[in-house]
Amino acid sequence: MPVVETKQAVGGLDVGAVLEVVATDPGSVSDIAGWAESTDDVELVDQTESDGVYRHFVRRT
Repeated sequence: MPVVETKQAVGGLDVGAVLEVVATDPGSVSDIAGWAESTDDVELVDQTESDGVYRHFVRRT
């Protein structure tokens, strides 16, 4: 679900804006990275994990 919700949120951002996505699903790391690689709409800026919380930062391009 994180990719679907992220995709919808990115659509409302201005070009260059960065969205922080917070998830508890460890699969979100590969899912968000794979989605970012497959589209020209976003750039994956960073991914972090702390205490089972995954943060993904994507920039609208």
